[in-house]
Amino acid sequence: MSEDSPIWRLKYQPQVLDDIAGRESTISRLKEVIQKGNFPHLLFVGSEGIGKTTIARLFAKEFLGRYYDANFKLVYADVPLSQDERNQARSEAYVSTNRIGSMAGKKITTPAFIQVKIKPFVQLKMIGDIPFKILVVKNFEVLGSDQQGFRRLMEIYGSNCRMILITTKISGIIDPIISRCQLFLIPQITYENFETLIKSIAQKESLELASGTLEFLYRISEGKIANAIDLLQLSSTRGKKIDLNVLYNNMKKFRNQEIRELLKKTFTDEFKEARELFREISSEYKYNAHEFFVKLLEEIHRLPFSQYTKSKIINMIADADVRALEGLDDDIQISALITKLAELTEGM
Repeated sequence: MSEDSPIWRLKYQPQVLDDIAGRESTISRLKEVIQKGNFPHLLFVGSEGIGKTTIARLFAKEFLGRYYDANFKLVYADVPLSQDERNQARSEAYVSTNRIGSMAGKKITTPAFIQVKIKPFVQLKMIGDIPFKILVVKNFEVLGSDQQGFRRLMEIYGSNCRMILITTKISGIIDPIISRCQLFLIPQITYENFETLIKSIAQKESLELASGTLEFLYRISEGKIANAIDLLQLSSTRGKKIDLNVLYNNMKKFRNQEIRELLKKTFTDEFKEARELFREISSEYKYNAHEFFVKLLEEIHRLPFSQYTKSKIINMIADADVRALEGLDDDIQISALITKLAELTEGM
């Protein structure tokens, strides 16, 4: 635990696999893999926000030991390439005629995401006394047809780097990838495990939980530990006794607080983090694009921007809302909006 952190979700964040609440079967299988010192590519499947990435990261940390930092990489498949990365992919897509070999003057058709984000890592030899490096690719399903490129990478570089692919939709993964991976279905934490963990935190923070509070907290957080801990901490700011009314009132504040945090990350050029937070908010509260844009507008009006800047932001939100209402992909429209807001603040 990061005991000095004022943020409870960090203070009680798991540091090793044994700290993971519940999922005993999954953790047991992963610890067997660590003891054997070898494993095939892995595919983690489970609903959004239940800890798949945390489990993958802690597994890699225990498997790689002291060589973890140099041999581990986490990549978000749903984060668009920056302009510099796109330029790099274009420059590397053509082999100069001055080069010696059969590829001279040829165009390489490797997808840009793989060319820039993946190949440099999987090609580089491992450092230290370990059997191979570990690459984690989150939200793998969004790559669509580009998944074919990963099949070839698994075959060519599998002895140097193992992949852990993470998805919420196994239906979005192509069969050749599934057949090359060992499947791990990551379940939602049971109420019993949830109750034990939250009671432990409440005791350490000297909180008094009224009857029915734990059941309500489990339901509104959908069993997602991080969200439950955040809501519990927010509720504790008004007193040490937590009842249903306190939880319900703070649940509404919690939603707005998350929207504010998303805007903060967007305006400080933390696109990847903002994009991930949007996914968490969308998954947790079941917002469609229009509802999400309405929440954004509520918070934009509270920001200390000039009227001119606010009007530009509102026009951007309105344009994205129209596109979403026309049936265009919600996820793409919201990602595009976050990008535009980040670009706007760069010029301010």
